Amino acid sequence: MRWATLTPDLGLEWRICPSCGIAVNGSWTSWTWNDKDRRYALWEVAPEVRYYMGEKKYWYVGAMFKAGQFNNKLSETGKQGDLMGGGITAGYQLRLNKTLAIDFNLGLGYLNADYEKYEVIDGVRVRRGTGTQDWWGPINAGVTLVWKLF
Repeated sequence: MRWATLTPDLGLEWRICPSCGIAVNGSWTSWTWNDKDRRYALWEVAPEVRYYMGEKKYWYVGAMFKAGQFNNKLSETGKQGDLMGGGITAGYQLRLNKTLAIDFNLGLGYLNADYEKYEVIDGVRVRRGTGTQDWWGPINAGVTLVWKLF
């Protein structure tokens, strides 16, 4: 879903055994437009532990941690700061063939963002205060193409 906002992401999973896996997903983007008056930048990394259930191991539940930084200036005032949180995840992998699958996943949990507010005056960022925002609810949702290498 991040690709719709031109935020590419990539992940890697290692199956420790048929029932357990360790995944790490990451995202990054950096955009400026309107003569650098607008800004959208983000990076984040999200390690996850998964437990696969059932005879064919298509369904899973897991625990995820997420950390990153952002810089958004879509109006007069921009916000830049750190984000951190985590939660529980669940998903289903629909096998297409021996090497390809589609992973449908959802994560619910908590995110905290600490940030500074700023304005750009004559090309210089001027700090206009700080803020904190907390979020309880969906923190991750995706449809992922899985390519099994080994």
